Amino acid sequence: MLLVAATTDAPADRDIAFTQLADPAPGPALVLAEHMLRGLVWHQADGSSQPKAAEGSVRVPLWACHLDHEMGEATFFATVQWRPDAAVLARFDRTAPPAVDPAELASWAAEVVQQNALVNFPVPRPGQRSAEGPEAEVKITLTSRVNPLAVARLLRDHLPATGVPVFGPTVHRRILRSDIYLPPGGRRREYAALTPRPDGTWWAKAKVLKDGRLHKSIRPAATRDQALTLVTDALGPPRLVHAGQLHRTTWDISTPADPDGHWATVTVDTTTLAPCPGTLQQVEIEYGACFTADSATASAARIQRAVADAADTVAAVLTDHHIPHTLNGQSKIEHFLAAGDADARH
Repeated sequence: MLLVAATTDAPADRDIAFTQLADPAPGPALVLAEHMLRGLVWHQADGSSQPKAAEGSVRVPLWACHLDHEMGEATFFATVQWRPDAAVLARFDRTAPPAVDPAELASWAAEVVQQNALVNFPVPRPGQRSAEGPEAEVKITLTSRVNPLAVARLLRDHLPATGVPVFGPTVHRRILRSDIYLPPGGRRREYAALTPRPDGTWWAKAKVLKDGRLHKSIRPAATRDQALTLVTDALGPPRLVHAGQLHRTTWDISTPADPDGHWATVTVDTTTLAPCPGTLQQVEIEYGACFTADSATASAARIQRAVADAADTVAAVLTDHHIPHTLNGQSKIEHFLAAGDADARH
């Protein structure tokens, strides 16, 4: 039996609904076609019936659990891509299911997903992109809770249909957990993130101030210790301070390339930083790459302008569809630590 958890692409829908499908073909991935999910009976985690989806919306899988009772095994999958006709899910965990009442299986599976889901595949970046240089990124904070998938679909459908498409109508999804480290002395704009990958390796990410601008470096590491060494070298001694664990779920799309070949990634991001309270939702617009090899079109100023133009377009779409937002240059780390400071003062 395959237990499927899904949301819809309706802006106000943040509920998770469950349904059951026949056993899938074995393998490291699942493809759930949109027509397979139409007309099914959906229910809540406790087994009670789920209201029908809003008119015009579709069910979009978030994760699935295949229960093999003969083998005594539960295999988990998480969505990594969604396009209009299907969702692609990748396997991320395998465990023995507990002896629980069938009505409690959905709650148990949801808890396993919350603790263990990790799908950290890089978003495709076709074209030319320098590995060095100042960060080119704009952050837009969503000031009221919305369904992040609905925002991603809205942006996918309403960004200008001009230029060279990067990965068409596909929306990519990532689930990341990162240990966050700060340099001592309260320099909160600079930080490091150690992020495990599904294959057991790590990303070592550091954001460092140079000449008043943030520069980002991301390097692969075979082990966590090696990743920590890399970011410590980047941020400099003395020993870094552990600030908490960042949990991010993202839906990622691309902008069409502009006339000079520049395009950006647009990430709808839902984030928490334990042990800080609260949840942050943002839309990040980050430089993707350039389809041309002409260095004249890839200067730092030209890249910054390409990102700013894409951010203006994203903000206009949010405004047109009445999604409250504000332009905010704060990083996620600064946001949560500032909120913690405010709580401590009260």
